[in-house]
Amino acid sequence: MTGTSCALKASPSYLAGKLLKSSAMIPLSVRCVQLHSVFEVAQTVDSLVGSGAAALRRLYAFTAGTARCRVGPELSRKYGMEPDNAQLVVSITNTATLEQAWYNEVRTRKPQTFKEDAACLVDPTDGGRKCDFCNWQTLTAEDTWGRIERPHAVTGSNLFKYGEPAHGLVLFKHHDPLRFSRKQLGDFLAVSADWFTAAAVVHPDARHPFFIWNCGPRAGASQFHGHGQLMLTTLPVPAQARLTQQSKLHAQAHPGTSIYHDMVQAHAAVGLARALGRGEDRCWILAHLAPQKDMEVVLLGSSLTSPVFVAALHASLRALVDGLSVQTFNCGILNVPLGQQLPLQQPVAGVESCPAANELPLETGLDDSQGLVLAFSKGMGSDEDVLRLLPSGMEWRPLMARVVSRGKTTSPASDFGCLEVIGHASIGHTDPFLLIQRIDDQLDLLHM
Repeated sequence: MTGTSCALKASPSYLAGKLLKSSAMIPLSVRCVQLHSVFEVAQTVDSLVGSGAAALRRLYAFTAGTARCRVGPELSRKYGMEPDNAQLVVSITNTATLEQAWYNEVRTRKPQTFKEDAACLVDPTDGGRKCDFCNWQTLTAEDTWGRIERPHAVTGSNLFKYGEPAHGLVLFKHHDPLRFSRKQLGDFLAVSADWFTAAAVVHPDARHPFFIWNCGPRAGASQFHGHGQLMLTTLPVPAQARLTQQSKLHAQAHPGTSIYHDMVQAHAAVGLARALGRGEDRCWILAHLAPQKDMEVVLLGSSLTSPVFVAALHASLRALVDGLSVQTFNCGILNVPLGQQLPLQQPVAGVESCPAANELPLETGLDDSQGLVLAFSKGMGSDEDVLRLLPSGMEWRPLMARVVSRGKTTSPASDFGCLEVIGHASIGHTDPFLLIQRIDDQLDLLHM
């Protein structure tokens, strides 16, 4: 299959009305191929053309082969499988990070013999009446510098710490962990940014922030109430250390590019990248080809308090929850910028003495989508097309958020087996082309 010349494929609503009020990001003509699944990508990757395809082959390795077995009559009748069974199995490996995912459409029919649990997240707190986090003023610990508070979110200190010198909490002020608006998410991230700033002033030797959000017990949460964890440590978590190391090695091995530029170009080459922007502020949304767990979305943005990043993360999370019925997820954020450190007044009084990295005022309307532009929809772009949207310079080190589903709450079986724990690979249950469709559905709502 070879690339053909065609116009940008996008829903008209993306390119109309409020979405075109910013001239800093304009939809581009692209040379594109129409791909619809990871199986098509793996089988045609060698014939794709263009610099985006070059980045795809530079960063990802693909295998596609047939796995065979013989199926007896009884087993064939029970599961509707052919007696002379042949299954297409695809693997995708990020050659820089060694992240690897295996895909097989037949696995969607895999039986589960364990008894199902409840069909949804079960709230053990009687609707919040017995919830510690709903009573955060008295039933959560406080950091030595106090709390950061905004209308929809507040920080605390983790009472049962596994990080030092600073390990905090960030709490939604409402109880339901799966119901959050963009404005609520904006406050959740803004107080987190302030917490990192305050922690870095109090602990100047700690330079490694990490944002953690576990939703639901399958994802590691011990409380039903929506909350995250904030760490500032003197050494980076391994994922951050590997990302920093791999970025340097990739740049050395491939002069003139970076691991982040290649990630965007590779996913754009097959139609799995979206760019959201307002003015010079942009965020890239990637339906990851080699997910760490199912339905992984990778977001490359500028800061926790960027309205564009907030909008992109909210759209991605709502795509999982509302579009794909996900009820439990992990969201981790690496490359968190600490920003300019400002002297704190003693005692710390909260947000007034610790402004967020971009000094986002309390009254900022994060639900205002005016000027937001979606670009780079489906297809493959030339090197010039992509780099017109990407920041120039190989020193680009974007904030990186990674969101994954943690499986079905109805299943008592873990989604983390030996393949993941020991083999450090994963099973891609959901095709990223379906994931990007659900993200598109959410992006389409931004101007409504």
